[in-house]
Amino acid sequence: MALFFLFLHIVLAFWLVAGVFGGIVVRAQIRRAADLAAKVNGLRLAWRLTRVYTLPGAILAGLLGFGLVSVRHFGFSAGWVQISIVLYLLMLASTLFYLTPYLRRTLAAGEASLAGGAPTPEFQALAAAKLPGILSDVNALGIVVLTALMVFKYP
Repeated sequence: MALFFLFLHIVLAFWLVAGVFGGIVVRAQIRRAADLAAKVNGLRLAWRLTRVYTLPGAILAGLLGFGLVSVRHFGFSAGWVQISIVLYLLMLASTLFYLTPYLRRTLAAGEASLAGGAPTPEFQALAAAKLPGILSDVNALGIVVLTALMVFKYP
């Protein structure tokens, strides 16, 4: 049974990776979009990636990860487990409490701008913010670090 949970954990981690790394590509295309409609379509795609891949993948892969620590008898005192937990919780918190609400607000402002025919000041301010992009990239790097910790089980 532990092997099945490990398999499922890995599949869900791939699910998360699809959302996070796909979101990076979409965000780059949104920045390059020439018109408002293209930007809003990009935001719609980013929202869908977040709802369908990133959030379920992060929550379910994390829950299974916690379960695997016990089932596979690694224990919570191992350094790599403690580092993984802290990193995972920071990434999950930034996604749940900052990045997802920010994306929802930006999409709503983009939809309002599109309905109005021109970008609103709120949309322009939200679209110009740098922190969401930085945190998204940090989350992607965090996935790489988590993967390394779990593969090498260091220290």
